[in-house]
Amino acid sequence: MRDLQLSNIQMGYVFGVFALSYGLVEIPAGWLGDRLGQRAMITRIVLCWSAFTAFTGAATNFVVLIATRFAFGAAEAGAFPAIARALSNWFPTTDRGRVTGIMFMGARLGGALAPPLATLLVGYVGWRFTFVIFGLIGFVWTPFFRRSYRDDPANHESVNESELEYIRRGAITPSGAGTDNRTPWRRIFSSSDLWALFWMYFGTSYGFWFFLTWLPTSLIRDYGLTPRQAGWYAAMPLAAGAVSTVIGGTVSDRIVRLTGSLRAGRMTVGLGGFFLAGAGFGAASIAGNAAASVLCLSIGSGAMDLAVPVAWAACLEVGGKFGGTTTGFMNSASSLSALLSPIAAAWLFDWSGSFHAMFLSAMAVYWITGLLWLAIDPARQIA
Repeated sequence: MRDLQLSNIQMGYVFGVFALSYGLVEIPAGWLGDRLGQRAMITRIVLCWSAFTAFTGAATNFVVLIATRFAFGAAEAGAFPAIARALSNWFPTTDRGRVTGIMFMGARLGGALAPPLATLLVGYVGWRFTFVIFGLIGFVWTPFFRRSYRDDPANHESVNESELEYIRRGAITPSGAGTDNRTPWRRIFSSSDLWALFWMYFGTSYGFWFFLTWLPTSLIRDYGLTPRQAGWYAAMPLAAGAVSTVIGGTVSDRIVRLTGSLRAGRMTVGLGGFFLAGAGFGAASIAGNAAASVLCLSIGSGAMDLAVPVAWAACLEVGGKFGGTTTGFMNSASSLSALLSPIAAAWLFDWSGSFHAMFLSAMAVYWITGLLWLAIDPARQIA
């Protein structure tokens, strides 16, 4: 912001424009993953997001930064639908909540590591080369992924017959080039369960994107922390989410096994997570110091992430063979709230002089959208 002479509102637009293009491309990218297969799609996405991460460090003004972030969002769209669809190829229904939780644990750990590592690197090489260093990670990871992953477990040399039999007990048929993947668009866009999942998932990113964008700044401005201190504090809510994603998915799968009801297993954890998340954000709005505020936000983040893997498991179950498309549809809602969240935070800060107003708005969003879990039944498949 200082080097490019950006205002709070301009920086809010920089944060938000990524989510705008991500949301616009998310459904087509999820559909393309169902058509082409996840191995090809994930490879393309990671190479593109790595390139645009590095390009972000070359921005010279507001317009260039906006354009780079817009292209970045479009390039990364479809990542989570493709990964979630890949997991559905490899795991049966009774394991899907837990393994989806493990996927999101990786995402949250990366998010938790980023703030302290970024502030450390910025101190040594500056913010521009920090982006370049982060961009190199994907280029190193991609060849290992290409060599080790196959869309169909039957084509993997390490899978034996007994494992394949277990995997296919409720797993979703792999897709890819050469298969019949005609998408039932009318059933997708007329499904009440998918629309409930859409608006429920809108709520998940509202507070989460505050962590990814404004949290370090809020700790500096509201509590006077140094950038290095703010980086460490900002890691805590995401670290809490890394633990709870696995817990939420595992508990949901356990309830499914005990009750024999997908709806009971998914709704119980989903609804509870949303209401606890709202309480955590509400408490953060009245915290008197940085440690108390981050503790409350960590509780809110951890509670929210109990529900996230459950939402993805439910959407895959509704989508079945078309899980990449349906999760892309659901995840585009999170892009809408990710667009609004950083801009709302900037406006609320300018209006109130504090980010505490943002925490109160997140509490309201979580409690209202969490009620949509009452309308979701994962057993009603579109296919």
